[in-house]
Amino acid sequence: MQYKEAYCHGVTMARDILRKLERCAAQSRSRVGIGVRNANTQLMRGVARASRFSDVVLVGDVERAGREVVKTAEPEQKLVEMLVDGAIDAAVRGTTSARKTLLHLKLQIGVRHVCRSALLSTAAGKQFFLLPVGIDEGTSTIARAHLVTQTAHLLTGLNVRPKVGVLSGGRSEDKGRTEAVDRTLTSAEALTEQLRGAGLDATNYNILIEDATESSNILVAPDGVSGNLIFRTLVFLGSGKGHGAPFFGIPYTFVDTSRSGAAFGDAIIMAGALSNLAHNLS
Repeated sequence: MQYKEAYCHGVTMARDILRKLERCAAQSRSRVGIGVRNANTQLMRGVARASRFSDVVLVGDVERAGREVVKTAEPEQKLVEMLVDGAIDAAVRGTTSARKTLLHLKLQIGVRHVCRSALLSTAAGKQFFLLPVGIDEGTSTIARAHLVTQTAHLLTGLNVRPKVGVLSGGRSEDKGRTEAVDRTLTSAEALTEQLRGAGLDATNYNILIEDATESSNILVAPDGVSGNLIFRTLVFLGSGKGHGAPFFGIPYTFVDTSRSGAAFGDAIIMAGALSNLAHNLS
């Protein structure tokens, strides 16, 4: 899914990506479905907040929600069916099973692999997309470059200029210490040059993630395992936040969430905004 600049207006160098998403979602009240296996307080508060921007449909075994509910014992399957059938404009995984949801997504759409880019914020409020975040995602330089390009299109659609920070497993002077680190150094150099050749503002920060977060709104981990560890360390140990992770490479708007500590309201707003951007391109 690709997005163009100028559908959602604002300052080109905006740091607050979430504010951009809110403005874009408010332009068109998309119908967003969210999967529910446990309608906890956190989820319902997120739904209430996001309802200012989108028409939210709860998909699952929900009682007395005070909102539109599609009751089902298999929310993972039903949520994807509603998305593919056009009953909803966008979907958010919510509290459903990641494994089951991904399985139904791949089966019903007919793809073998899907990739995500997660919007995160540090405890200090710095916001950026991190990729890859799935342990089996971004397994090659080409795959990471493709995911960066798609994330950059998303930011451009919000009228935010992409700035990419590429990470590796060590400093440049560490070359030769271990073969594993050498591979990440070589890959980071190659990826940075490839992104620059594609016209993107990309900088190789090596292992200095603290410097990369200062000026980048897209961070590229060496692989999906390290990306997943960065995500978990920031969100679960470091007082940061995860705001949702849109899937790329599929013809639908689907935003993934973590069932633990997820900002469900932000994910719904993101889904509504991306659905709006995709609609403007159709």
